[in-house]
Amino acid sequence: MANEMKSSNAVMDVVRNYMEERCASDPILAIKYANPAKSLEKALNYVAHEVQKSGLTIMDSDSVFSLILHYYDENLEDVPNVNCKIAVAKELTDTERAEAKEQALEQYKEEQLRELRRQNQPKATAPKHTTAPKAGEEINVQPNLFGDDF
Repeated sequence: MANEMKSSNAVMDVVRNYMEERCASDPILAIKYANPAKSLEKALNYVAHEVQKSGLTIMDSDSVFSLILHYYDENLEDVPNVNCKIAVAKELTDTERAEAKEQALEQYKEEQLRELRRQNQPKATAPKHTTAPKAGEEINVQPNLFGDDF
């Protein structure tokens, strides 16, 4: 049980929707998809196993769907359960993309303003410590040409 793959509902929904769309236009695939010996969980486990064998950690959706179709097309032996997480990248709408861009610009402006303020702050300087000359040292005194009055 510890080696089972856990697929999120989002992953299952994406794969299910893809397969249903493909089955609507391909009756042969629809028959294979209806095979009670096969399931979406097993298909995703097959994908995870193939990804693991390849040494990859990420795969584009076309490759994933190609592996899923291969799973349903072929009579494959059961693969061992793979312990992994599968995630789906979310496509942003135009408004979400514009909002994300606006947030990124605002954050960039704030960071730049903070940096400018930090650079323009007066630098705290340590007070200069003057020490009395040690015994036996010469005192550097500039003689005044005009006498002690000036």
